[in-house]
Amino acid sequence: MARLVIGNWGNEAELANIPPEALRHAGSQAQRMIWGAEPGDVVVLAVEPDPDFLAYATELAGLAAGALEIVVPPPGRGGDVLTRDRFENADFVERLRGIVRDRGIDRAEPFYLDGYVNRLIRQLGLDKGTPGFGFMDQGGNELLNSKVTFRAVAAGTSLPIPEGIVTETPAEAVDFVWDLLRTGRAAIAKQDVSSGGLGNEVLSAAGVEAIGAAHHEVVADRAALEEHLTRRWPWYTGGQRRRAVFEEYAAGSVPIWGEAAITEESVRIFGYGRIRMNPVCDGVIIPVPPPDSGTEAFGAFLVHLEALAGTMRAMGYRGLVNVDAILTPDGRVLFNEFNGRYGGSTHLFAIGERVVGRDYLTDRCLVEQRECAFPAFAVAQRELAAAGLAYDPATRTGVIVPVHGTHADGTGGEACLVGRDLAEAERLEQAVAELFPH
Repeated sequence: MARLVIGNWGNEAELANIPPEALRHAGSQAQRMIWGAEPGDVVVLAVEPDPDFLAYATELAGLAAGALEIVVPPPGRGGDVLTRDRFENADFVERLRGIVRDRGIDRAEPFYLDGYVNRLIRQLGLDKGTPGFGFMDQGGNELLNSKVTFRAVAAGTSLPIPEGIVTETPAEAVDFVWDLLRTGRAAIAKQDVSSGGLGNEVLSAAGVEAIGAAHHEVVADRAALEEHLTRRWPWYTGGQRRRAVFEEYAAGSVPIWGEAAITEESVRIFGYGRIRMNPVCDGVIIPVPPPDSGTEAFGAFLVHLEALAGTMRAMGYRGLVNVDAILTPDGRVLFNEFNGRYGGSTHLFAIGERVVGRDYLTDRCLVEQRECAFPAFAVAQRELAAAGLAYDPATRTGVIVPVHGTHADGTGGEACLVGRDLAEAERLEQAVAELFPH
């Protein structure tokens, strides 16, 4: 049966952290859902995609023209992202109800089962057909996207995690962080439900290369640390509404992640890679390139990933999960968080399986570039082809455009560079940057 695929970028708490100038980029990322869609699906997007891009993406994904129906709700306060008020528009809900009935849609597949999306799913009568809906609708969405919950689950199942605490008091945070700083180590503070490093802050007594965090604070002594943590406490805790996480920060580590599909019957790991930080997530490399992928620690990461997904399955979760970890300089693997939802790079695994094909995780390398200065799509595609950069199915190499129109004027986008190895993919990335300079 067909699905209602919903491209909501994240939960409402995360949307509040996005600066206004970045909302268009966040909203256009809903186009990533197209790459995993199936014939007959209805895809709810935040903004209308360029028709040339839609034709390109559906054809490359192996779908016939018109195989998908794209639906965009009326504008709301969120502007370029899907927000609660857009889903509460009575005319839109009624229109969607008719589409669901006429197309025989029996389940929903959102990016994230957040409260306002769950309400829409219930209104359309798709709650019983959506796997794991009951668990997520009764607060499971909060549990499995919470860094606080993650540390509890990880500790209870012997998953390797950084030394750390979950706390609701600044005094306890000061004691923990100062114990790290006075021994020459660094700390990282994490908001409970933020993503992409936007809710993270590195704390150090001396300069360190702070990746994976949007903020970095150097404090000279305990008094300065106490003043800083007290002042920042409302930000750490979402206005005193949540607990915060503080962990040892392992400088020089390699950030990695993996994704799994959890069904009633099984757990399947379907992809993994390395996260590029600048200083927060700025794309990925698939798979983890050598020598990191050949380490004993990386093998342990995959074993632990499957076990963690099994725990989530036992809790009642069904759907996709993406899990972040690090490979430390001393050879350990430490897990950072889980996210019970589509990942920001899930579409790249769909592209790998559908477009690149064969055993792409062993004979190809995919590099994601999240900010490209593409002109109008038809022009961009024409220039990529003229430069010999467009993806070639015969060689299984070249540039794929997974998202287009990230700028308010309909230009810009993201790129997936497919090479035989990392060096070739990075050469393609450089060629794209030179062809379309910022």
